[in-house]
Amino acid sequence: MDGTANAHIREAANMIKRVAMSKKIENLLKERRYGAVTDMLYEDPSLVSDLVGQLDTTNSNTQVGILTILGRYGFDHPELVYPHVGAIMRVLDKNSALKSDVACALGNLVFTSREKSADVMPMLAELFQDEDSFLRQDAAAAIGNIGFNFPELVEKEIEGLKTMLDSDDEDERETGAQALGKIGINSPEVIKGSFPKLVKVLEHAKEASCGGIISAFGALGYHYPEMVREQIPRLVGYLHSSNQVAVKNAVMALGIIGMTQPDLIEPAVPDLRKLAEDPDREIRLNAMVAISKS
Repeated sequence: MDGTANAHIREAANMIKRVAMSKKIENLLKERRYGAVTDMLYEDPSLVSDLVGQLDTTNSNTQVGILTILGRYGFDHPELVYPHVGAIMRVLDKNSALKSDVACALGNLVFTSREKSADVMPMLAELFQDEDSFLRQDAAAAIGNIGFNFPELVEKEIEGLKTMLDSDDEDERETGAQALGKIGINSPEVIKGSFPKLVKVLEHAKEASCGGIISAFGALGYHYPEMVREQIPRLVGYLHSSNQVAVKNAVMALGIIGMTQPDLIEPAVPDLRKLAEDPDREIRLNAMVAISKS
């Protein structure tokens, strides 16, 4: 058998395998076994295109599942999902009810690419003006993710995010604060004037959704240490939180503040020493860094 024949056989075998894997994904989606589909992507990244292809051939509930999978997987491997951003956006052409799900997926997977972020910002800006509060919140969260790396792309939406801090809706206030907090991590000057309102929101915010605000306190404290002096006890309090995300962000924030003003974080040192032996590697390393600056 010559080389050409062998090549054709291999090509046919690969095609059969691809069809079988695509059918397996289809069946798992029907059974709503989204975790199993996600595992398949991590094992074989080439299956991303097969999953995206299912967006046009399935019902709304399954589409939501696919968008969730793509958002989570794209957060870890954005470069593998970038080629499909257009297809994800086009979902709305056929099903406008998926606006929130598309916003969430895009916010998770484009924020490390300026080009892709710029492509989706017009759509997110439009969704951010929607009358539906939940949709505005999802759009705001995506805008916050993009603004973390590319604040210049979200400049026009900053005032809208600040307006959310005055909302009567607790979730809207927290979402706006979280988005501003993420933007403020790398651009503290943008949120400096909103610090009193961020403090007020943090006083009542759920620990599971305050990570961005806490991190922003660290960035503000690095540049404007006196501004956050009175909030140090609150950050120390988060070191005792049962929520790991809150602990991680508090440790990081205190470490950042300690870089320029080590005396400010002295009250946190005993707790940081304990956390330097924490089982969680990220907490442990950040605590060690924070202690070294004090």
